[in-house]
Amino acid sequence: MLRILNSGIISILAALTVTMAMSVSCETGINIIPDLSISESSAASDAGYKIVNVSASGAWLLSLSYPDGAEPWAELTSTQGSGSKAGIILSYGENLSEESRSLKVILSASGHDLAVTFTQEGQPSSGDGTEPASDPKWLELPALEQNETCHFYWHDMTLQNGGKSRNYSFLWDKENLVAHWVAYPLNKGLIGSGSRTDDWGYDPKVPVEDQPELYRGYKGSYDRGHQIPSADRLSRNANVQTFYFTNMTPQLGQGFNQSIWANFETTVRDWARSADTLYVVTGCVLDGSLGKAYDNLGKAVTVPGGYFKALLWYNHASTMSFGQWSAAGFYFDHKSGASRQTMSIDDLEEITGMDFFVNLPARIGQAAADRIEAAEPGSFWN
Repeated sequence: MLRILNSGIISILAALTVTMAMSVSCETGINIIPDLSISESSAASDAGYKIVNVSASGAWLLSLSYPDGAEPWAELTSTQGSGSKAGIILSYGENLSEESRSLKVILSASGHDLAVTFTQEGQPSSGDGTEPASDPKWLELPALEQNETCHFYWHDMTLQNGGKSRNYSFLWDKENLVAHWVAYPLNKGLIGSGSRTDDWGYDPKVPVEDQPELYRGYKGSYDRGHQIPSADRLSRNANVQTFYFTNMTPQLGQGFNQSIWANFETTVRDWARSADTLYVVTGCVLDGSLGKAYDNLGKAVTVPGGYFKALLWYNHASTMSFGQWSAAGFYFDHKSGASRQTMSIDDLEEITGMDFFVNLPARIGQAAADRIEAAEPGSFWN
């Protein structure tokens, strides 16, 4: 009898154990210690993505933490869930600074907080801005065509967080005394904060004898028209560089520089604020020149016959146009009341004779770059 009772008790206990185990399994699943991993803890300055994996039993939250004052520069495809999840994408834009930058991916689950650090390297040093140590691979650059008359220069700037970045680069024509183009990256962080300095002066990178003197502007009816606008660089050290004489061309005033052109510059800044980076090439076309303007010393400066902008828009989280990229070209005849002509990059290249965004194929492949440059601009660019 005792053996039968003991056997019954053991059976009951076993059944209770199975029932409890099934209950735990149904309600909470296997108890997993929370864990967080990332496919690589560092990356080059180029835009890209890494894979984040979460191990957890119940609900979890993911977040990104940046150093104090740093602008967000990355994004996660998932920030909450339940149970283990693999293949979460951490995507990030290009680091335009020469300084590296870091963030922490933080997992909160089952009362635990875990963090992994991800670091993106900065841009290679751009040298002293007079002779490139190597051919820069900046995405905004058109093909570099230097000769005895035209020479490539660039300027660096200090960012608000203390890091360094390229400000702008340009192809200077010492014979016509204008830059054929000025190229630069633009986003809300690079625009910065501050005000117009009006600190007109010679460009310290270019021989003085190869520049116009424009303290009092051009003689006649032309404005000192910025190629990279003052309002695109409001931090003081960067804004001063936009007032170098090499950044000026003679532009018609009220009917062009102060109206149509200025309004379009504002539109471009609006587009840049929605991008990780907007890569900008602003330039002038000397064909169809309106003649000569004269500097304060009487030197002749060629008045362009037209102006253009080539724009390449990138946002790592976008699905617009060709995924994360979109491009458009714009041309203005240099005359009072001119209208904006919107076109593909390929069509703008036909007008200007220039080859834009020559470093894009190395980033996304030749076929994809060709499609982006051939595409007619969509509604975003209206």
